[in-house]
Order: sequence, then C-alpha cells, then structure tokens
Amino acid sequence: MSGEGILRGGPLIHAPLDFRLRSGGALSKDSALITCPKCEAPAFIRRSTRVTVTVKHLHAHCTNTGCGHTFMSEIVFVHSFNPGLIDRPDLNLPQCPADQIPHVLPPKRDGPDDQMSMFAPA
Repeated sequence: MSGEGILRGGPLIHAPLDFRLRSGGALSKDSALITCPKCEAPAFIRRSTRVTVTVKHLHAHCTNTGCGHTFMSEIVFVHSFNPGLIDRPDLNLPQCPADQIPHVLPPKRDGPDDQMSMFAPA
C-alpha cells in the first residue's frame, strides 16, 4: 500500500467553539447567551473579564453563520432590590427606588370580594 486509506493522527479540523441547543431549538441551560446587536440571533459568551466589582466585559460570538459578528458587551450593576444578608461596608451598592421595586401579585379571583371561598357551591 502506498498510504491509501491511512488517517493521520490528531483532529482533522480545529473547532474550539462549542455551541449546543437542545432538541427543538431551546437553549441549553449550561450556556450563557446574549442577543447579537446586528442580527438579533443568539450569541454565546466566549470569555468574560471582570473590570470592577460592578462591571464585567463579555466577549461574544454570533451563532448566525451569515452574520459572524464578534463583539464585546458590558454588564453593569444598576441597583439592589433586596440588600441581602451579607454586610459589606466597603461596597456601596445603590438601592432600587421604592416605586420601582417589582412586586409579584397573585391573579385576581372571580367574585364580589375577589377572594376564593372553600365553602362556595361548585
């Protein structure tokens, strides 16, 4: 034989970027994705760099092969809804204004007083 049918050792291609979707196109839970600003397709985060305690830079790649955009985004802390239980006097994190705190309310019930009764006839 003159070398026919022999594969060389090692990978045939180098593909270090690994992007996975679950069946049906849902995003996998172990991947961090953001939206590409050019085509609005999912973009995966390749690397992140902590700039300060409240700022992080994200290096991202668009998953749309027709776009191919690579870019840097920034995540910035805005404010706390709940200050939490750990006291950090060295860290000044602003609190959310009281009128902007999101509240989750139960759905409205049918009836004159909007309250469900276990004694009401079925």
